[in-house]
Amino acid sequence: MSPAASFMPKFFAICSVILIATGVIQVFVRPRKERETLAERLVNRSTITAVVSVVVGVLGLLLGFGVIPMVHFNIGR
Repeated sequence: MSPAASFMPKFFAICSVILIATGVIQVFVRPRKERETLAERLVNRSTITAVVSVVVGVLGLLLGFGVIPMVHFNIGR
């Protein structure tokens, strides 16, 4: 195994933790209107972005820990 391939799981794990933390923090620091309804809180651009960040981060974390197998393409063989 090449050194780059052995570093990939660590890369996915580290980047995923950063992505999850960014998504969670974004929920708490986003600007809010006064008297915002529940629907306005949930259907908000920053809330949707935070949810997508956390979901992609969890998937990347599972990939980095080996729960989801990494796809290997053999091109030219």
